[in-house]
Amino acid sequence: MKSRVRILTLILLAAAASVARAEKPALLDRAAVDPAKLLPGPPTAGSAEARAELELMLSVQDKRTHADIDRCASEVKLGVEAFQGVLGPWCTKKNLPGLAKLFADLDKDSKSMTNAAKDHFRRPRPEHEEPRIHVPIADDTTFAYPSGHATRGIMYALILAELAPEHRDALLDRGREIGWDRVVAGLHHPSDIMAGRVLGQALAQSLLADPKFQSQLAELKTELHDAQQHAVEPAGNR
Repeated sequence: MKSRVRILTLILLAAAASVARAEKPALLDRAAVDPAKLLPGPPTAGSAEARAELELMLSVQDKRTHADIDRCASEVKLGVEAFQGVLGPWCTKKNLPGLAKLFADLDKDSKSMTNAAKDHFRRPRPEHEEPRIHVPIADDTTFAYPSGHATRGIMYALILAELAPEHRDALLDRGREIGWDRVVAGLHHPSDIMAGRVLGQALAQSLLADPKFQSQLAELKTELHDAQQHAVEPAGNR
């Protein structure tokens, strides 16, 4: 009974947010990528595949460390700082205001698209299907499929890979880790993450094919280079 009440609550919350999601996107072209058509449906609730996913999540939960939880918590609000482990501690909103604004715009746009897809597929969060799953960080009230964090993690990583191609593999690994950490935190099924990665890649490809966006990237590449050079420049030379 509690599970049904939670699912009904999710549906009502999703409906209440639908007006806000109708805002015109700043960067992403909704006509270029339709998540409902791009993505296959998630595993059917109660199926062997769905049950196997929950069992895998319980196994991951058993191995979860305090360091894992701290990392997951740091990723709840996803910004440029999430990639410091690859690029360096200088990768901050203060040092990269243009990139930070781009990520903020993409965060808003992509959430509009992923939330519309969540409303379409209406898959409950894992904790609403399996009471043994414990979420140790800030919880979420939207549906599960696809994962917005997995979408943004890969999308941001692919954009950063254009700006810093020498770090491409490490950036993509980090983007994938951001998505998988939502499984570690108990917030998403593995297939939610896979769907998010597919969507994130499609959105990044759409952006990178836009000449206007390429012009913006050229400016951001200069910003990234200048921030990096300033970070490694000896203090006496500044």
